[in-house]
This record gives sequence, C-alpha cells and structure tokens, in this order.
Amino acid sequence: MTRVSVEVPAELGEPIRETVLMLYEVSAESLHLALKHRALAEARLHQARVDELDDLVRQLRGTERPLGLAAPRDLLHDTLYGALIDAGERLAETSNRCWRGELPAGRVQEAAEEVLALDALLRGLDESSP
Repeated sequence: MTRVSVEVPAELGEPIRETVLMLYEVSAESLHLALKHRALAEARLHQARVDELDDLVRQLRGTERPLGLAAPRDLLHDTLYGALIDAGERLAETSNRCWRGELPAGRVQEAAEEVLALDALLRGLDESSP
C-alpha cells in the first residue's frame, strides 16, 4: 500500500479528525463482526484498517496548527472524501438557516470555504496518484 502525505491547514484538522473517528468506529465494528463469525481472513483486513486509523488518530492530535498526515493513499482518500461530504452537508444546512434568517449571511461563505479547501486537498491527493 502506497503511503502518501498531505498538509492539512489548522482549520480543517477538527473536521478531518471527526471523519477519522467515524471511520475508526465503523472499522472496529466490522472487525468485531468478522471475529464473531469466525471470518479470520476478513478480521485481519479489518484489523489492519483499524491499525492504520489508530496511527492517523495519533497524527491528528493538536489540530490547532497545520499538520502533515501520512497514511496509505486509500485511507487518506476515504478520510478526505468523508470530510468533504460532511462539510457539504453543513454547507447545505447553513445555507438553509441563513435563508430563513436564523444565521448571518456571511456564514454561508465560511461553510463554502471549508468545502472548497477539502475539495482542494482531495484533488491534490488524486492528482498525485501514480
């Protein structure tokens, strides 16, 4: 598995961390189910994914400053894509709330900037693919 690195701006650290934790939870549940059904080959795959995510969680400590993340390309892709989806959902909700007058209009731009920044990271990762 090819390991790659990506530089994450401080403002994206927390949204990416949340996505990594969600992926960690899902992978741990998959590992549990594979072990419960005695599917040992499948369990080894899930354990490897949990180990990779554990490493990524450790790298995401101290998200108040820009940081470099290094992980297998597919794991970084899944992480950035998941964070982008979540940011898109926040943008939709923020837009709706601004339209109803519940939030100031400037909040849409903030949410959109997060989407664009995550998209840029994901495109940069995809463009560096072998």
